[in-house]
Amino acid sequence: MARLMLRMKVSMILTGVFFTLYFGLQPVTEWFERKDQVAAPEEVVFVNTSVCHVSGQWKPTGFYSSIEPVNKLRCRMPQLLIAITQDGSNFLEPKRISEDLSCKYWLKSGHTHIHSGQYTAYGHFDLKRGATRKIKIGAGEQIVRIRCLDKFKASKYYDVLYFFSPPDPKLMSTESPEKLSVMVLGIDSVSHMHFVRYFPLVKAFLENHPHTKFFGYSRVGLDANANLVPFLGGGSSRVAGSDFLSDDKAWLWDSFKIEGYSTAYGEDNAEGILFSRNGDKELPKIPVDFDLTPVIVEMNNHTRYSIDLKEMIHCTAGRKFQDVLRDFVLQLVPYMQGIPFFSVFWQSQGVQEYYEYAWQLDHSYMMLLKKLLDADILNNTLLLLMSDHGLRAGEYRMSLQGMKEESQPLMVAIYPEWLKRKYPLAVGNLESNAHSLITPYDLRETLADVIALGQLKDANIEVSMKRLQTHPPNRLPRGISLFLPIPDHRTCDLAHIPSLFCFCRELTELPTDDGLVLRSSRFMVESINQLIKPFGQCRQLKLEMVLLAYFLDFGEESFVYELRLRVRTSPGNGVYEATVRLSDVLLLTSPISRVSHYLGQSPCIGDPDLQIFCFCI
Repeated sequence: MARLMLRMKVSMILTGVFFTLYFGLQPVTEWFERKDQVAAPEEVVFVNTSVCHVSGQWKPTGFYSSIEPVNKLRCRMPQLLIAITQDGSNFLEPKRISEDLSCKYWLKSGHTHIHSGQYTAYGHFDLKRGATRKIKIGAGEQIVRIRCLDKFKASKYYDVLYFFSPPDPKLMSTESPEKLSVMVLGIDSVSHMHFVRYFPLVKAFLENHPHTKFFGYSRVGLDANANLVPFLGGGSSRVAGSDFLSDDKAWLWDSFKIEGYSTAYGEDNAEGILFSRNGDKELPKIPVDFDLTPVIVEMNNHTRYSIDLKEMIHCTAGRKFQDVLRDFVLQLVPYMQGIPFFSVFWQSQGVQEYYEYAWQLDHSYMMLLKKLLDADILNNTLLLLMSDHGLRAGEYRMSLQGMKEESQPLMVAIYPEWLKRKYPLAVGNLESNAHSLITPYDLRETLADVIALGQLKDANIEVSMKRLQTHPPNRLPRGISLFLPIPDHRTCDLAHIPSLFCFCRELTELPTDDGLVLRSSRFMVESINQLIKPFGQCRQLKLEMVLLAYFLDFGEESFVYELRLRVRTSPGNGVYEATVRLSDVLLLTSPISRVSHYLGQSPCIGDPDLQIFCFCI
């Protein structure tokens, strides 16, 4: 009887398990059975106007297989000293000294010329194992280079540190500001979709603060310099008589400085975006108050080492150059709290070469924004979180979606809540431009309104809106403030966006062996050869293959015909793209862009505009 009861219990348990598994896992089974029915990639609308509709895919087919993974990269050297200022004096504070060291240091003024090799002073100090006593260096703005040797004369520590003069207490203000500060926080080579995929923490931060994402922001040039100079230092379309930019070559730092703003500039790259093609820095006429460039140049010349295989991510001691940049921003917080400021900070290392490197930046940028919020900086600041273009080379760039994203850089405006309450029409227009076609020229005009904040009053905005409406439809200003509604009929031509960067037009793929395609491709390669012909150290290129050809549709009423081409040349296997207009005489209607890597191919030429074409003999 006991055995019978045991069998019945076992049978009931097994039956229960069967029904539980069957009915419990049935939805899972159905999910696996439906797995082969692949859903279409989610579409994201970028531009949506009467003359332009641009959309993209959140995660296009084959996305992950085309992305090169990047390991977590860390600086391998120790950080033995940090810079601190106490009671007006500068000190080096030891950290984790594990052996006796003999150190030498060299001093420069904080306002030294970036290429100056002259030091104002030098000295020596010893660090004993376990040392904690601070070493006094001097006072005021200083740059100090340090090198420490062990008892065997082996180099154990080399670094560059810097000091600011303490902020003036008289400048600290607790009253509501009459001016709106501006901070440009730039990350090179990040498209809007790149940001959406790889910056979830920053995205979550934004959702709790007033902001506008500008999906229709477009590049107008090939590189950072070509896209940022029209914004920071290019011409303005303001009418004559404007108090703001009477000099159409004025840098924004100069214009803000004249209006009583403090100014700052920092990059994590010694060969920065403000360097002209002859290697000199295109400095604003009025020196910025806080400039990280001399510090980064000193690091690059004396203490730099690389931590990636391509040698594109640099460290000094225990810090990446990008960490030095973020520390620079945070050290400026006490100065930002005192008076209105205009500042530009730009990161390029890592993100220029590695698409997935963005994963490693998300947390640090979220924390940076949070610290700015906690310090009440964001309550008085228009912050532009932006990029210059998307990724310019690599396997993903070769896809149609990657090609589009290259011309759709990140642009997000973060602003205080009070700005919308005080200037509802202006900020309402700004938000309505989220899916309009906009450019760096528009950003410059937007900041022209910020510097004269009273211009954002509803009555003034209404006058400006009426003035904008008086322009003929085919003759809009090159730059339009984002506090005004961007006209719905604005095209790439009206916005001064070259054909290569414009995706408003429908693309029709053509056979690569078509006679007209081949003729246009040979013309494109010959145009490259004409550029490098004066330089005997560069090989002349030959067309190896046409990789891709598109016909650009300008509409039924247009008699303009253009081809978008991608070709591979030899020697060097360079891959280039450009647009060619078809007529009796072929015409390039865009810059020629290189979309393949060229590291090590052009050491014989210094001009970055020509390096992309030159294969050295």
